[in-house]
Amino acid sequence: MEERRQMQIDTDVDARLKEALRIHDRLVAETGIDLWLGAEPTFTDRHSNDPHWQTTALGCGKEAKARQFACRIANQTPGCVILRTLGRQYPGESTPRWNFGIFSRRDGRPVWSGPTDPMVVHQINGTGCTTADSERDRTEELLRDGASDIDEVGVKELADRLRLQLAKDLIGAGFAVEMNLPDASWGVRLLFADDSERLQSDWESDPAVTRPPIQSQAIPVTGATDELAARGVFLVSIGLAESSYIEDQASIQVELPDFDHFEHWQILMDLLGTAANRCGVPSMILTGFPPPVSKKVSFTTVTPDPGVIEVNMAPCRDLVSFYQVQQQLHYAANEIGVSSYKLLFNGEVVDSGGGQHLTFGGPTAESSPFFQRPRLLPSLVAYLNRHPALSYWFAVRSVGSCGQQPRSDEVSPESFDGLAVSLDRLFIVGRMEPGLIWSSLRQFLCDRFGNTHRCEVNIEKLWNVNSPTRGCLGLVELRAFRMTRTAEDAAAIAALMRTLVAWLSTRVDEIKLVEWGSRLHDRFSLPYYLLRDLDTVIAELNAGGFVIEDPIAERLTDDAPIVIGKHDLGPATIKIRQAIEFWPVIGSENGEEGTFRMMDSSTQRVELMLELPESTRVSDHADWSLEIRGFDVPWVVEEEPRQVVLLRGVRYKTFDSETTVTPLVKAIDPMEFIVTNRSMHRSWRIRLYNWEPNQLPYDGLPSDLEVAQNRREERVLVDEIDEVPIGKPIRTSAITEHCVDLRRV
Repeated sequence: MEERRQMQIDTDVDARLKEALRIHDRLVAETGIDLWLGAEPTFTDRHSNDPHWQTTALGCGKEAKARQFACRIANQTPGCVILRTLGRQYPGESTPRWNFGIFSRRDGRPVWSGPTDPMVVHQINGTGCTTADSERDRTEELLRDGASDIDEVGVKELADRLRLQLAKDLIGAGFAVEMNLPDASWGVRLLFADDSERLQSDWESDPAVTRPPIQSQAIPVTGATDELAARGVFLVSIGLAESSYIEDQASIQVELPDFDHFEHWQILMDLLGTAANRCGVPSMILTGFPPPVSKKVSFTTVTPDPGVIEVNMAPCRDLVSFYQVQQQLHYAANEIGVSSYKLLFNGEVVDSGGGQHLTFGGPTAESSPFFQRPRLLPSLVAYLNRHPALSYWFAVRSVGSCGQQPRSDEVSPESFDGLAVSLDRLFIVGRMEPGLIWSSLRQFLCDRFGNTHRCEVNIEKLWNVNSPTRGCLGLVELRAFRMTRTAEDAAAIAALMRTLVAWLSTRVDEIKLVEWGSRLHDRFSLPYYLLRDLDTVIAELNAGGFVIEDPIAERLTDDAPIVIGKHDLGPATIKIRQAIEFWPVIGSENGEEGTFRMMDSSTQRVELMLELPESTRVSDHADWSLEIRGFDVPWVVEEEPRQVVLLRGVRYKTFDSETTVTPLVKAIDPMEFIVTNRSMHRSWRIRLYNWEPNQLPYDGLPSDLEVAQNRREERVLVDEIDEVPIGKPIRTSAITEHCVDLRRV
């Protein structure tokens, strides 16, 4: 009965949210802009301590999970094809990472009718690993040397028959074909072109026709290029699968050339699929260059990133579609045993570790809203500056100038001044060439090390003239977002940001920036002020006619995961929430995956919020005092419409480490404070522990969110004690407008 009632509640919530998203889509459509959005959700195995689920990108167990993930996405995408095209490569890596892509047409027509990828075949037959318990054993089995007998001769003969049949079909379709090519280290090959004159060359002396598979060699610093395709000549290589997975090893592998236009790519896919079917090819792995970008297609990829599997969603036309895709991804993740969040031993809830960036653009680069409305991007950058809640409330734990998504005003004063000038000029000039918009902002939208990828507003794919194919797409990526726990939360955040972009596209307000100074990391480290700022954003949108419906707003302002404890102190209530701490970089270290930054996470910040009874007057707040470590700490008083709230952020060191920026500061556990009501002559001692109060080991990680919440609450102990006298005055260097720093007392 309880399960049935919960299902009914979930159904009602889903229906309310979908209706709110439909209203949102209608409002955006009325602006006249075609605003598409994509995302990069990330998932992890929250129960595993294996390096590839913690800090490293690559690992056998992760690839096994990614294969399952890709298969489930493919099963939900009619008419698709799986492409194992060129993945990303980072400094220190010798070859590109694996990359599983699910490619389909948006008009519903099948993009591929040829043999299925072998990993899909094995999933269907039940031979792929399907449970978390069997993953390690299955991975070892798949990678065991000599575990199966592969008929290499038979596969190679099949590859040659396929080459002959494809050549015949290409000629029948009007292409010129060249098969008299020098032997290569892998596979048999053919060249084709739409003009026979392009094939008139001395191929014996041209190394491009005998190149090894592109996945087997390092990507040049300038990026991977298809030298032959640039000449209008296309190389197709066919051979025995190059894979350590046994399920792949009896398969034909075809390496695809690079194409500029989707239609040309589709012609080859149609001919290749037909030829493979005629030759009786049982399964096929398609590798090589990625397909061309086109509004006609949908391309989702499953790739490795440090600690997570990253799913690069194909852009969606509207938010209802975005929500549906998110639901499918979260359902698939649950099926294969990966999670969108982690639960730490002491009950803290953190995201998967990879965030979830949002990308906005149009169906084509030329139709991008950021080019159709040239003032939109400057207005967006300025609005994010004025509202820090959009930078911090939805972000991962590591924020600030050393994080993965620093704000434009966290780089340097000089950079911020230059940004202000550029935004001003962009706004005044108005319409201009896309390249000028990009070049005017790129040097300011970066981190303090000059990395243009690690910033809150990433414009690497807006109109990057240094990357004319994949960098000139009219896209803007917003990175200040953690991975959401649910598809519903993802849809709510996407709705907020898409509404903001749409609203700004209709306005011509003068660009205004705020120099927050120390207030940025003081005031806006506290959840109270972030939520107040978020309320202001929502109110501005509502007043502008772009209403954020209640089912969306409720999710945006949910603070449950950061509440550590809540207790009644007589007529008042104390709430302790996790606040934001801006961790510094200690230095750079070299590892297997290149250079990485070490951060000092030994300091944490919490928010103490004392909610006074509704009848309390502002003048009565003096009855309440706060004492920490024997020092009198003044409250910050905030008057709300129906009650008075007393606040103070507390910073302190939670553990000692050899690599810390504060070696002379000792860790505090528990962090103890006393709240006193002088008129009632009552005092309460509150102790916040970093770990289980008796310092006993936990019985494993929390099994679910409820257990995690119980562990957080158990770390807060409250005792009523005899009234204590007023504490000593605290050092002025330890107190700021909104916080107290116990490292200084």
